[in-house]
Amino acid sequence: MLAAILPVFLLIMLGVAIRRAQWMPEDFFPSMEKFSYFIAFPALLFTGIAKLDFQGRMVGELALATLLPTLIVVGLTLLLLLPWRGLPDASRSSVIQGAMRPNSYFGIAVSALLFPPQINALVMLALALCLPVVNVISILALSWWSGRKVAPSAVAKTLATNPIILATLAGIGASVGGLALPAPLLNTLDILGKSALALGLLCVGSGLVFSLEGLRPAALALTSALKLMALPLVAAQVCAWFGVSEAVTLAACFYCALPTAPNAYIMARQLGGDARLMASLITLQTLLAAVTIPAVRLLAF
Repeated sequence: MLAAILPVFLLIMLGVAIRRAQWMPEDFFPSMEKFSYFIAFPALLFTGIAKLDFQGRMVGELALATLLPTLIVVGLTLLLLLPWRGLPDASRSSVIQGAMRPNSYFGIAVSALLFPPQINALVMLALALCLPVVNVISILALSWWSGRKVAPSAVAKTLATNPIILATLAGIGASVGGLALPAPLLNTLDILGKSALALGLLCVGSGLVFSLEGLRPAALALTSALKLMALPLVAAQVCAWFGVSEAVTLAACFYCALPTAPNAYIMARQLGGDARLMASLITLQTLLAAVTIPAVRLLAF
């Protein structure tokens, strides 16, 4: 497990070092993140999912094992937030994001080193199934607590043009339809996909915040416990209740144990959330994941 997680953290810390040393131009990381998000990461998802031998039951099991725990934990988070006096509305939306959103780059990088290709592909599929749902919940939470109402048409347009969702649908279509891509095209997409992991982890590192200013310790602790421990353990219980296969259980619990996503900070900043709390959650959960992911795997199996 350490051999899979340590290289990920070394790349993340390299991103931290490059940012802090101001060695690269100011627009280096934003440009790299844009390239990863629109080109390299979709290529990685497409090739990984296109190679997966889909079984209808497996997809249904994975959707159940990831979406149901996510909705349960979101409901639990809302119940905990209701009586919490003194917590600003903007911080409440960041708690919701921090309790459910997964770090896709971290997840795929670790799963590629940790699991065989089939489990790794299932982790990709879990991300693809859940990303639209967690994005909609995040937008609704930010809209409700920030006072900035977001039109349903804007949400629909965002989802319909999301490169991650489009790449996922294309990969599913290629797999189900038995589409054989030309070798040069497939190899090109493979090379692009492999670059997404390194570039994405460097971007994760560049966004980490190591500062005690303006911290909300109670919100940090509660949100991290919900995301890193409660969510994967609920997933393990759901899998046990419904007799889900071992491969799907492993992929689902790993997905649910991932630290929260760096792009949650961007969304919080743009839509009136608590960006400072969000940055702290991303940093803390990313560091804690080195301990919690192995722990969850032992508890789940």
